[in-house]
Amino acid sequence: MNQWRGIIRGIIVALGVQLSFWVHADTPVVVPESERKLASDKHLDGPTKTTGIASVTQLGSLDLGKDFSGMQGHHFRVRELVIEPGGIVAVHEHDSRPGVAYILEGEIIEHRNNKQAPILHKKGSTAFETSGVSHWWENKTKSNVRALVVDILPNKK
Repeated sequence: MNQWRGIIRGIIVALGVQLSFWVHADTPVVVPESERKLASDKHLDGPTKTTGIASVTQLGSLDLGKDFSGMQGHHFRVRELVIEPGGIVAVHEHDSRPGVAYILEGEIIEHRNNKQAPILHKKGSTAFETSGVSHWWENKTKSNVRALVVDILPNKK
């Protein structure tokens, strides 16, 4: 577990030099509509609406095709999510968007298709999200949850 924290911190530090922009989203979007639709089409269990998102701050993005020829058309994105007490990230299935969520503050529950019991994530824990993973999140505490979310996704056309 500690080795993954070191790797994630190393990536963030390396990106600090190359961050391309800083944006505060007017309307927080956590999950791509295509992934929510995929979950809906498959009738996956879980809430269908995201609620209680205080903010989604895009910290930066990096075009991966510039450094890795096999990654043409994809970029690396870093965001900070703040989820309010009672907040929910709707059920979705990752589709060609691998990611890592690192909990910076608070506690949050993840409901995942490949686990029988809900997973409690506390400050310092990490969730790896690969293609085919379907899940949803809920903040059952009385405090905000802050998470650093790093993912790889196709460039917008």
